[in-house]
Amino acid sequence: MARKNSRDAILQVFAEHVAARGYADTSLGDVAAELGLSKGTIVHHFRSKEALLGEVHVAYFGRRFAEAEFVLAELSDPVERLVAMIYALLAAHRDDRAASLACLRELVRYFDGELNDYVRQQRTGYTEIVVGILRDGVQRGVLHTADARMSALQIFGMCNYAWTWYRPDGPQSVEEIASRFAVNVLAGLVRADDGELSVRIASAIETVRRAPGRSA
Repeated sequence: MARKNSRDAILQVFAEHVAARGYADTSLGDVAAELGLSKGTIVHHFRSKEALLGEVHVAYFGRRFAEAEFVLAELSDPVERLVAMIYALLAAHRDDRAASLACLRELVRYFDGELNDYVRQQRTGYTEIVVGILRDGVQRGVLHTADARMSALQIFGMCNYAWTWYRPDGPQSVEEIASRFAVNVLAGLVRADDGELSVRIASAIETVRRAPGRSA
């Protein structure tokens, strides 16, 4: 992946190190050495290692929100919108893998400190997108759930936890996993035959693939 400038490069390499080693074992010196920069250059761009992790999170959520906005603009069917969000969450484990691992695995670090409010707001805002899709689907009579928020949290738990077991070189592609997840979820939310669901799932996945700026 082309690295556009030193700031982008620092964010990307730092995310890769955190994804591979964990935050505690990631050294700014090692990041600087890999990029051929001085540690001072990193400090110039970012105040501290914690601030750098925060920037990774900000950039990551920026990409996820842009992706979600594209889905909402391109698709009108709540079922396809919901499948697209499931696929987007899972595809990030492959296409934006370093940032996904850095953010999801180190999430506990955001519960305290200066990033707490920001991260909570971002997570709440993103959750509300899925809750809104579910409620819209219920209003239109194409989705069926007694608690849209609980159903949304179930979807996030299912998709976000995939970082613990999904591998890009594994036996199943993200598209196959997303399709299976969507069928499992929609079986309890939608009344439709398998053929109709397959068409809607394929449409949703293709829409996310066309979204601009999906990865770092």
